Amino acid sequence: MESKRLSQGTTLSVFFMLLAALLLSSCAALIGPRDVEFPLAKLQQSMDKRLPFSQRYMGLFEVTADKAQLALPAGQGRLSIDTDVTVALPMLGKSWSGKMAISGVLSLDNPHNAVTLTEPRLDQLTLNGVDKTYAAQVTQIGNLLASQLLNQVPLYTFKPEDLHYAGVAFMPTRIGTKPERLVVTFEPVK
Repeated sequence: MESKRLSQGTTLSVFFMLLAALLLSSCAALIGPRDVEFPLAKLQQSMDKRLPFSQRYMGLFEVTADKAQLALPAGQGRLSIDTDVTVALPMLGKSWSGKMAISGVLSLDNPHNAVTLTEPRLDQLTLNGVDKTYAAQVTQIGNLLASQLLNQVPLYTFKPEDLHYAGVAFMPTRIGTKPERLVVTFEPVK
């Protein structure tokens, strides 16, 4: 008789555990996409860690980019970066300072759980007093610099808590912008 009760108790325990598991899995199926906002300041911190950036190009030009200011122009899906830039020709003792505006398309890198930039481009380069002789080379260098600074560089890496919610694993699927923030859509992993 006692073994029959023990067997019924075990059966009931297993039944309730299965019921609880079924309820939890159905709750997970009911959880839909969620939008999470990330302030532009987080991306700014990431960019600040990469600067100053110095590089020598064509064996002649030394370029330094520093003091980046990030912005999210409305409706473009691009992150724009204004930075101070100095281009020097040490062999000739010449140096020019100015501003550079570069931008890239915001993208999700799911294998690395990160927000990156693709399609970098030089939007504007203004150097005080640059000779016309060097203008074309300086523009080429600006394009190379935009690519090196931005292409596939992780600006934000998602934390484990960004990828899990209510016991459900999520994956970033879309990225959008609002003034001063990114909006990432996460969907449950199926």
